[in-house]
Amino acid sequence: MRIFAKRRVAIGGIAAALVVIGAGLASADGPRPYVVGATDLQGQTDWTGFYIGGKLGGAWSDIGWNQDANVFTTGGAVPTGTEVSFGPSGFGGGIIGGGNAQVGHWVFGVELSYSGVDLSESMTSPFFPATDTLTTKIDWLGTVEGRIGYSWSHWLLFGKGGWVGSNASLTLVNSATGVTSSTDEFVDGYTLGGGLEFITHSNIVLGVEYDYTNLNLSTAASCPLCPIGIVNGGAPQAISGNAQINAVMARASYLFVPED
Repeated sequence: MRIFAKRRVAIGGIAAALVVIGAGLASADGPRPYVVGATDLQGQTDWTGFYIGGKLGGAWSDIGWNQDANVFTTGGAVPTGTEVSFGPSGFGGGIIGGGNAQVGHWVFGVELSYSGVDLSESMTSPFFPATDTLTTKIDWLGTVEGRIGYSWSHWLLFGKGGWVGSNASLTLVNSATGVTSSTDEFVDGYTLGGGLEFITHSNIVLGVEYDYTNLNLSTAASCPLCPIGIVNGGAPQAISGNAQINAVMARASYLFVPED
């Protein structure tokens, strides 16, 4: 079921992106006037300037939390390093902004973004007692990325990468006592991606992008989930893990072209 859900989200994101690009192409009454600036190329659109806009699409993920000791159990032994795996998917969207500088056909820039994402999933705990419920959630992503692209006519093919920050939570509800324990923390990692953009005659930029995000999940050594169970062999250990997120987004922005 997870595979089908991820496919639906990916297809939905791609479809949304194609609709946005198609709408932009259909609504353009004519080409954006060519600009001769930093490019020094006749007949070449200049992407130099600042832009602001938004993006919308779908995301799917693989989230794994590791325990370093017998932290979730109320009896018996759980091997060190036991992992709980989740695969939430959902929709996401947010704001983007940045700046470009063009030299010849090459475009260099920096982009910042903030997106809300609906990545939440609950499952029956694989540990004893098996009726406990585990829930993980990632609800936003913030990025600072460098961009490099190659432009021709009204098109820009770009790649990007940089730092990403987020908030991750893991919650356990004890079925026997009703006690809830959770860890909720700021996490960070790296992101890589790329995409294709088209600029209309009115400086509106429409495009599609793919993003891969890798987050390092960790908690304080106090292990706030540990009190639910009985920890064998010493003090509670930290809970750690990893989240890998894939996203396909349609994007639209307005490019503020500097005056000559």
